[in-house]
Amino acid sequence: MNRRHNLPGLFMAAIRRRPRQKLLGAKQGDQWRWWSSQEALLAIRETAAGLIAVGLKPGDRVALLSENRPEWLISDMAVLFAAGVDVPVYPTLPPDQVAFLLRDSEARFVVVSNGDQARKVLSKRSELPRLEQIYCLDGAVEGTVPASELRVRGRQRLADYPGDLEERLAELGPDSLATIIYTSGTMGTPKGAMLTHGNFCFDVSACIDWFGFEEGNTALSFLPLSHVLERMVNYAYLEIGLQVAYLKGPEQLRDALTDVRPHVFVAVPKVLEIMAARVKDAIEKKTGVARLVAETAMRWAAETADDRIRGRRPSALRGLRLMLADKVVLARLRERLGGRLRFVISGGAALAPEIERFYWSAGIPVFEGYGMTETSPVIAVAHEGEARLGSVGKPLPGVDVRIAADGEILVRGPNVMTGYWKRPVETEQSLVEGWLRTGDTGRLDADGFLYVTGRKKEILVLSTGKNVAPRAVEESLEKSPYIERVIAVGDERPAVGVLIVPNTDRVLAWAAERNLPKRDLPGLLSSREVRRLYEGEIHRLQDKLAAFEKARRFEFLLDEPSEANGLLTPTQKVRRHEVLRRYSKLVERMYNK
Repeated sequence: MNRRHNLPGLFMAAIRRRPRQKLLGAKQGDQWRWWSSQEALLAIRETAAGLIAVGLKPGDRVALLSENRPEWLISDMAVLFAAGVDVPVYPTLPPDQVAFLLRDSEARFVVVSNGDQARKVLSKRSELPRLEQIYCLDGAVEGTVPASELRVRGRQRLADYPGDLEERLAELGPDSLATIIYTSGTMGTPKGAMLTHGNFCFDVSACIDWFGFEEGNTALSFLPLSHVLERMVNYAYLEIGLQVAYLKGPEQLRDALTDVRPHVFVAVPKVLEIMAARVKDAIEKKTGVARLVAETAMRWAAETADDRIRGRRPSALRGLRLMLADKVVLARLRERLGGRLRFVISGGAALAPEIERFYWSAGIPVFEGYGMTETSPVIAVAHEGEARLGSVGKPLPGVDVRIAADGEILVRGPNVMTGYWKRPVETEQSLVEGWLRTGDTGRLDADGFLYVTGRKKEILVLSTGKNVAPRAVEESLEKSPYIERVIAVGDERPAVGVLIVPNTDRVLAWAAERNLPKRDLPGLLSSREVRRLYEGEIHRLQDKLAAFEKARRFEFLLDEPSEANGLLTPTQKVRRHEVLRRYSKLVERMYNK
């Protein structure tokens, strides 16, 4: 296991050990532009020296407000080289939330990507007395300074004080604060988790030891680097010798898969669900023999999924069927994903077992993991030969996990944060005798695999006294092709109810096939025929739930929860308290029917 004790040391060792002509890349127009390892290191050193020149002291905070791009990582590393503390901010956040994070962290400087992000800060400048300067990566924007000026100042600083940067680096130990990352705030005000260089270095090393990263492979990075998982995995990519291609977001993924032909990427379950749905839709659009062949191939492949997940060889018959399925369907499916994809890491939320099985069936291992911002982030993760369907894998070596009497997952290890920024009470409540209270519930099986069953604070307590984990209900119903998303409710109610976001395309096609009278979407969803369709789906999919867990009532949400409407966090988690507040009348109507 790598024993680097700070992130700049890890980065410099990787550059010296594996110099690369292509290290960090992004598409500019129709072409990919790549930074070599030496270009990146020079940019980092000059920017770091520039920050020192403008007055950055060890421990000062610098916020990063940018979409994914090579300059994000370069800015991040520059702050760390200068012994600063960076504060990543999701570029999708509105101005009020951006201002809260800058104000709470007491950031002296902020690096923004472009004019749109700069204007968020500028519109709240009067509320940010500690903010001294805004640096813009895309050049001059009124009210900002081009980030290139930092490099100009840095070159002069390096010439005048050649040992300055090395002195800062020498001060960094494993206990030095590296970053303050704010939680998504699903249950209220975001809190800044304080993570050290040692926290990150431990998680990077453990993941490298467990995953089959190979030098020279290409990784695709499209989840926000402001998310702790994508950021930590990027450090691991660089340490092991991968080149990293950056996308501004998942909407560019389809083209990038064939452009870049990645060997690995990290995704949230929603991205994997969308990709799987496209394949299934393509098969359903086939007719006659072609559809029968494709469906048979996928069924044969699915028969071997459990063997592949557990690292076993399938029986001779299943092996033969798999070989035929591969030639007919699977090879072309993998080619659509670039043709070189070795595995995918899934995190950020629970992955539905049927989606996980789909990818394993196609010959693309999906390794689900579990972690938190507060744990840098990985606590447990599946990997080659150590995977179970529905499990998030085994805890990392050196990380202790135990289940409290009430089912809460407790964690202790070198990856656990030092506490919450300026929140001693919350820190004391979360860190108890060295154990982090995760707020999640789960279980460990006899082989040491961890299963996450829900959020402790999200448990629905029915008026009957029964406790229900909402995700169990939601995951069962989200298997329906007619359902896009489910939000379970029922606190202090006699039974579970669900708010359903319908799959509009599917339900419209279903209605057209049956020649139902044409209506607008609200009219169609209120029709007797469509309500019976959904009643049937709810009844069909809840057979494995206990009687008290089953949803007995439902209503439709016509607006898909999103970051824009404030119902999803940047990590795509539902803000349940906000959903219940906004749709309180709908919930009341559902229970009064």
